[in-house]
Order: sequence, then C-alpha cells, then structure tokens
Amino acid sequence: MTSKVYLIEAAAGDGEKTISEKARRLFKAGDFADCYEENDFTAVKVHVGEDGNTTYLKAPCIQGLVDELLALETKPFVTDTSTLYTGRRHNAIDHTILAEEHGFGLDGLGIPFIAPDGLFGTAETAVEIDGELDKEVSIAYDIVRCQSILSVAHFTGHCAAGVGATIKTLGMGCASRKGKMRQHASLKPSVKDNCTRCGECFSHCPADAIAIDDVKAHIDQDKCIGCAECVAVCRFDAVSYDWQQENEILQKSVAEHALGALKGKKGRAAFFNFVISVTRDCDCFDDADMPTMVDDIGIVASTDPVAVDKASVDLVESRGAKELPKLLENDRLDARHQIEHAEKIGLGSTSYELAEVT
Repeated sequence: MTSKVYLIEAAAGDGEKTISEKARRLFKAGDFADCYEENDFTAVKVHVGEDGNTTYLKAPCIQGLVDELLALETKPFVTDTSTLYTGRRHNAIDHTILAEEHGFGLDGLGIPFIAPDGLFGTAETAVEIDGELDKEVSIAYDIVRCQSILSVAHFTGHCAAGVGATIKTLGMGCASRKGKMRQHASLKPSVKDNCTRCGECFSHCPADAIAIDDVKAHIDQDKCIGCAECVAVCRFDAVSYDWQQENEILQKSVAEHALGALKGKKGRAAFFNFVISVTRDCDCFDDADMPTMVDDIGIVASTDPVAVDKASVDLVESRGAKELPKLLENDRLDARHQIEHAEKIGLGSTSYELAEVT
C-alpha cells in the first residue's frame, strides 16, 4: 500500500509565526481534520526541549496546529512522558515547570501540559500487541485513554536509535518508565558511588535484584528485569546506564511500543515531522546551539507513521548527499531497523507518494 505524505518547505529563518502558519496550511492540505472529532481528548505529543538546549522545536511553531484542534472543538493537551535519565524532565513536577518555561502550556499555547504517565512515570497500561519481541507493552496511562493523537516530532539524529522522528516519538515518548526500560533492556543499570543506602530501590524492586552492603546498593544483573523502578524511586541520581549503546533490538522495541501507543486509534492520529534544525544529537541534550547536519527542509506530515519517517529520512539523505549513518558520523547508527520493523508489524508502509504543498 502506498501512503500519502505531504511536504511544505520551511526553515528556522522563516520565523516561528511563519513556520506555525505553514504547519497549519499543511494540516488543511492533508485533510488531517478528519482524524479528530468534537470532544476528543487529543494528545499533542511533543518534546519540550531539555533545559539548556536551544535547537529544540519552539512552542510557537505549533500554535497553528493547536488552533486547528481547538477550532474542531477537541480537548487538546500538550504531553510528554518522564525520562529515565535525571534532569528536568525526570518527573511530572519538574517536567511541567520546564514545559511552561518553554511555552508548552496554558500561557504559551492556550492548552495545558499534562504528563500522561503520572508523577514518577509509572502510571501505565499494559497493551497487548502482536510483536516479535513482546506480546504486550507498557504505555503511559493517559495516552491509552485519549481518543486521538497529534504527534509533533522534531527530526534529529539519536545516539541509540539513529534517528529521532515519529516512530521514536510514539514508541519511546509514549511509553511509561517500565516501557522505556524494556526498550533499553540490553542496557544494564549500575549503582554509582553517591548511593546513600536509603533502601528505596531495595524495597521497590519487584525482582529481588538489589542488595545493600556497608557501602552502597548493588544490582544483580541476572535478576534485573529492566522495570526501571530503581530509577523511578532514586532521589539521588545514583543509577546509571550506558546510553551510547546502539542495537537493532532497541529499535525494534521502539517500533513495537509505537504500535502499542496507537492501538485503538486507527484513523485517529496524524504525524508531523519538523525537519528543521536537524542536529546529530536529539533534544534531550542540554547543549546550546548544537550544529546541524543538513540545511533545513521543511515540515513532513502523514496519517502513516512509517511513511512520514521514511520520507523524512529520504529527504535528509538527499539534501545531505549521504546516507544517514555518514551524516551522523557513526556507521553503527542505522535507523532502517526501526522503520523496516515498524512496517513488518503493521504500523505503516515504507511506500509513499510525496505531495508538495505551497
């Protein structure tokens, strides 16, 4: 099956207001209003940008999309889940404050920011899927219960998945903390020397994988099930992971969690990739003015999450005159794993027809 993908040229230099209007024009050209119904609780899935990052997609750039949802009389809310790593997006309180500071809330967009996975990222629902790796995945509670989704992804490189676009925005960005750890199951946690021996991780570990000696807590790697409870309850940033490890299994797991995030929402979601300020690293990095790897291309949108990512990768490779791993300067990072697996499990199609909007 060939999916329709829409493209409108845009660049950071256009300014936020113009980018917003172009996104709105794309929304209308693709008839994406058909995905939404009056009184829908509509999740506007974004990345609010890490504290200190300056190349994330700015909130005013999506004002036009939000206004379209409001005109349709849906009940839209900006949303994103808590991160595994410690920072200002690690829990719902700090995440919400950062979102407001970056304009992703009532004062900025006119709709609230709501963390769909609860205070600590553990509010979740087990969703049954027909995956290769998993038969059920852990998805944020309110993502499962909302009626529709407008996914807004800032297309970037990613240190583990190769690319951060729609599939990753849905798979990793809509998963609970347990779901995220399932995706990172090949990454084994360890306890750092700043452990206070408070015992919180020990008392919350469901696998009895943690012991505490006279120095610090220790995690039995053979017993660990990757549930992320130790990360969730540790208040001292004493659990660490090797985030640089990349593998095909992680990308496949991301795709399967994306399938879970969209279950029950067939025809009720639209996916926008902003291929602007395309940095090698994702917006989770707290660096300012990260260098880009290609010139700005525009906004790409579809009702097919696989097609929109495939088209975006093709556009970036064409603009950069190199394959994505070369542009990322890391031959280990091949984003085709997530795209091909997503197609295999029925998330969408890599066959697409590109329609340019003026």
